[in-house]
Amino acid sequence: MMTIQTAPNLEVLAATHGITITTHTGGEKGRWYSNTRTISIRRDLGWVNSRCTLAHELGHAFCGHDSRAEGWFKERQEHEADTWAANLLIGQDEYMDAELIHGSCPGAIALELGVTVHLVTVWEANHNSERHVTS
Repeated sequence: MMTIQTAPNLEVLAATHGITITTHTGGEKGRWYSNTRTISIRRDLGWVNSRCTLAHELGHAFCGHDSRAEGWFKERQEHEADTWAANLLIGQDEYMDAELIHGSCPGAIALELGVTVHLVTVWEANHNSERHVTS
């Protein structure tokens, strides 16, 4: 199986925009600290989870999110960061190629694209009308 990948180098993207990346042990997969423009990623994540978590946290940074937000506002920020990450890591052409190969199975599409199933479902929800493959 060949993994389709066209996303930018996330570490370079962060550095270019003055965002520091650190790691931590245990707890949440990732965290955006808006006051210091720092992202922390949990050390024990595999490649795909680490990449998708970093993209999600970059979404917080690029969308100008305040890491101190709570309640419904925090939930809105989480959704926006997920959408940003999905759009960064999954291109329409790459998605359609993966769907042609694997059908509509989110797990197989995620594996093909090198992303989490969660980001595939987020991407699908936001691109529903664009993603149908003609037989």
